[in-house]
Amino acid sequence: MGELTPLLLLAALLLLFWLIVIRPARRQQSTVSELQRNLAVGDRVVLSAGIFGTIAELDDSRVQLEIAPGTVIEVARQVVVRRAEDSPEPEYLAPADPDEPAATTGGIGTLHSTDTTDNTDNTDTTDFTDRPDAGKA
Repeated sequence: MGELTPLLLLAALLLLFWLIVIRPARRQQSTVSELQRNLAVGDRVVLSAGIFGTIAELDDSRVQLEIAPGTVIEVARQVVVRRAEDSPEPEYLAPADPDEPAATTGGIGTLHSTDTTDNTDNTDTTDFTDRPDAGKA
């Protein structure tokens, strides 16, 4: 039995690797392949680069994707990774509560400063003439 222990351990590790890494990757790959085969004009999709758009036209290997009104890009069909409806909307993109002021929501891009001083005087008083490369062109 002592001679088989390393072999059984190796077999168990290979099985574990297959269960954790290879099997889910194959399942994900087949899901994406099926999605790419079943694309239709009008579908809202997400590209691998994170670009959202609506399919305007389909070809065997290319997709015409409208990313803004009147803006259409042509991409390879393989870069479409999921439907936009399938991806949950991040919490910070969800509509804010209309009764709550924007400055207290804590979302991305929210202004949190309470400083009301006027900083329109942008005069820079820094003197760089003591630098070794000062005055050189």
